Amino acid sequence: MRALRLHFDESFTEDGPVTKEGPAIWLDSELCLLRYWITERETIRISKEGGLPKPWTADTYLRDYRWCNVSRMDDRVSVELMRDWYCDADVKTQLIGAALGRLINWPATLLDATGGKPFTSNLLPAIRPALHARAARGEKVFTGAYVIPGVPGRNKIDSVMDLVERVADAVTWLYRPTLRETWSALVTLDGLGSFLAGQITADVAQLAAGSLWSDRLSWAPVGPGSARGINRLRGREKNRSVTQTQFDRELAEYVELMRPLIRDIHVDRRLGAQDYQGTLCEFDKYRRLQLQEGKVRARYDGGSVSTDLSPQQNLFA
Repeated sequence: MRALRLHFDESFTEDGPVTKEGPAIWLDSELCLLRYWITERETIRISKEGGLPKPWTADTYLRDYRWCNVSRMDDRVSVELMRDWYCDADVKTQLIGAALGRLINWPATLLDATGGKPFTSNLLPAIRPALHARAARGEKVFTGAYVIPGVPGRNKIDSVMDLVERVADAVTWLYRPTLRETWSALVTLDGLGSFLAGQITADVAQLAAGSLWSDRLSWAPVGPGSARGINRLRGREKNRSVTQTQFDRELAEYVELMRPLIRDIHVDRRLGAQDYQGTLCEFDKYRRLQLQEGKVRARYDGGSVSTDLSPQQNLFA
């Protein structure tokens, strides 16, 4: 695979963007494939929302598996949370609501627990028994999109509600002047890791509580999937460790490289750092499927018509 060589401005050389580690190498074949994934996934969203019949793509991987949207705010759960769960409330209420919303991540459960009302802090005491009642009826409580951790030996509902109540107790201390500082505070809570803290702060960034965060569109936490994704783009071993400091720098470089290639999507969907971080996670999943590196559990019935695609033409030649 060839390495990308571009000249953007004085911070770039003919060998790529200059970093403290020297000229950065980006593989143009991988960037091209990720650009293809972004444009094809967005085309699928438009076709689906436009009411067109399946299949919405000839790509069997995109057709037969579940994928996040390019913009996380276009994902079904995000749309429903923003529409039905969050309300025009104070900063503390919105942060607690985001913690509860993303730890459950199933809008039907959340609204069942509040009697169909948007979240307000005074509803919190009634939510734990309502979740237990829903579980006793055999109804779905938690998302299947990602793993919600619990405390070994303790009921999962109680584990999650204990964590939400710790967020509520410490909410004044947890809410900080920036997204990054708030995320850093959240991950100090036992049971709340980088990914879930990132989901919470990404939602708050879309609400009044995060509207003044200067980094609301420019910062995102690294996670296992996005670390593997950025490693693939850089031609490194996919499981190589990526620190947050390194990811901060490389995510910014990736955005600068990809943004002009998907300019219309970037503008139309108002993409921010969290969205670009998400594309790295999804790209890693896409490459795992292509390279047969492991199984992906979330299947999807997207139709049956397919053709061979060759998306890896060199965009930078």
